Amino acid sequence: MADGHPPPAPGAALSDAARRALKAAVDAKGFLDADEDRAAYNAEERGYYQGESPLVLRPATTDQVAAVVKICHGHGIAVVPQGGNTGLCGGAVAAVDQIILNLGRMNAVRAIDPVNATMTVEAGCILSDIQTRAEDAGLLFPLSLAAEGTCQIGGNLSTNAGGIQVLRYGN
Repeated sequence: MADGHPPPAPGAALSDAARRALKAAVDAKGFLDADEDRAAYNAEERGYYQGESPLVLRPATTDQVAAVVKICHGHGIAVVPQGGNTGLCGGAVAAVDQIILNLGRMNAVRAIDPVNATMTVEAGCILSDIQTRAEDAGLLFPLSLAAEGTCQIGGNLSTNAGGIQVLRYGN
């Protein structure tokens, strides 16, 4: 921390000061703290795991993500990144002393370059939206998964998801 003291150990409870700072780091649409609003983010589809995160943060910009991570580090709060929450291994389920950092609001397709066959997208883009935008530009985005209507590209990339076309097009 700035005062020369190390940050609290991970697992520290979410204090009122940390909660206020985290909410201030994102805009009014960027946090969920009511039980009913957090329920879907704390659930694992098969019902094997149940999350207990007291706060879901949904930043809209990379600057907001950076601010959230900095605050969490300073308060010793563990961060659980979450995309479309379509994983089946419990990796996006958070404990009571952890916050969920969901990137679903960061869903812009920033650029498509048909000449070089590239796209620049934000981590929260839904896979099927990327496929549609590529097709509209005369391109093919070959990644195809059962959850393509809800999974997000950040989660696809972070887990090295290959999908059903991986043998044809490579990973």
